[in-house]
Amino acid sequence: MPTGNYVSIDNRDLYYETSGTGFPVVFLHTAGTDGRVWKHFVEKLPSAIRAIVPDLPGHGKSWPWANWRKSRVDVAFYADSMVKLIEALKLEKVAIVGCSIGADISLMLARLLEKKVVLSIAMEGAARTHTFQEEVIMKTEPGNVERAFDFCGRKAKKEHIEELIWVRSSNNRDIYVTDLLAWNNFDYSKELQNTGTKVILMRGEDDPVVTESMLEDTVKIMRNSTKQTLEGLGHYPMLEDPEHLANILVPLLSQYTK
Repeated sequence: MPTGNYVSIDNRDLYYETSGTGFPVVFLHTAGTDGRVWKHFVEKLPSAIRAIVPDLPGHGKSWPWANWRKSRVDVAFYADSMVKLIEALKLEKVAIVGCSIGADISLMLARLLEKKVVLSIAMEGAARTHTFQEEVIMKTEPGNVERAFDFCGRKAKKEHIEELIWVRSSNNRDIYVTDLLAWNNFDYSKELQNTGTKVILMRGEDDPVVTESMLEDTVKIMRNSTKQTLEGLGHYPMLEDPEHLANILVPLLSQYTK
């Protein structure tokens, strides 16, 4: 069973869960959700992997930043929080797995913590993720059923999509909008040119948000990166088919975390 913990980051309580006792791997959730999106996936992991699943500031059980209703934050803010979490946990070496905005964060961490990060897996993210019109973002609703189904791949089970809708609905709408704006304004292209950390970019082939060309553009600028397609999956691979994704990621993690 996962163990829940709090740690103080910049004088605010940040929640994270841990399970397993081996090499530490930080799993970063998608925009407008929390660590629960990794629940079924983490259950498939061997004990040789120490899974660390935080709720980003303002998500799930983590407290938000000051004046959060009126002030927006960017991907760099979330990445800085994760740097401080890794420091607070005194992790000398770590792997990072992120999805959606979590993928963008994982790319930043690969650059910011280059020597500490043995592997960064960025799912459904890219060096530049300007994918929405701002007026659409401002009208978004966390519980939008049609949007959830549209973003998931053809292999996703209905009950898993319903879980996604529940997790999004139980998070704050203002935080979700902040996340989408942060995602839309993310461009780390120049900085990634100097990243030596091994990075694997993954994309569900049914993802309507992140395109294949976005991954190709990212791989071109990173000297130690590769890309991989996840057949039949969409924007939320760890929820859509957690067992299938575990079968893909565990061998990769084992290769780099020995």
